[in-house]
Amino acid sequence: MTDKYLIPIGILMAIFILLPIFSRLLVPFNLAVRELVGKYRDMRIRPLMVFTHRYNDFLSFSIQLLLLGLLLGLVWHDWRRAGVLFIAMFIQTTIITLFKRLTSIDRPPQLVSHIVMTSGSYPSGHSAASLTFALLVPLVLMPYLSQAVIIILGSLLSCVALLTAYGRLYLDVHWFTDVIGGWLLSIAVFLLSIGFLT
Repeated sequence: MTDKYLIPIGILMAIFILLPIFSRLLVPFNLAVRELVGKYRDMRIRPLMVFTHRYNDFLSFSIQLLLLGLLLGLVWHDWRRAGVLFIAMFIQTTIITLFKRLTSIDRPPQLVSHIVMTSGSYPSGHSAASLTFALLVPLVLMPYLSQAVIIILGSLLSCVALLTAYGRLYLDVHWFTDVIGGWLLSIAVFLLSIGFLT
């Protein structure tokens, strides 16, 4: 692992750590984003937003991760890439769980949520997991699939990640800074994974 990756990872993690520390200063910003999302909330797409929650929930996401890891290991005999994928997601999930407990930032009122979430708000685990998956899957599958398939797969997973992030705001279960925090962590984990794969 070179400075090429360590410096950006350090910067991303510093911002990730600072966001909850300055959360009180960011309340007006979060409220403005929440109001904007509420103003344009179209209830016809609510089932799609609920689907993004369930699709990226722990059990569903774990099954997807396990299947992909087994595909890499059993079909292509590349347990190293499977291992990087599992370790990256484990590190990320551990950091998210730790920060939700340490920061104890309250969630939005959850007025339109399909389920009342009681854990800490920061960071958004769904946003982090979906973006990390969108970044890592093309990376680990790159040697085994054509460039066209990688581009299509990456595009589809990126759309899922964006929909998931918007869904966290739409369903009123996260603040915008929670989503940003999840994305910062996701990009840091992705860079760490590149460092181990190169």
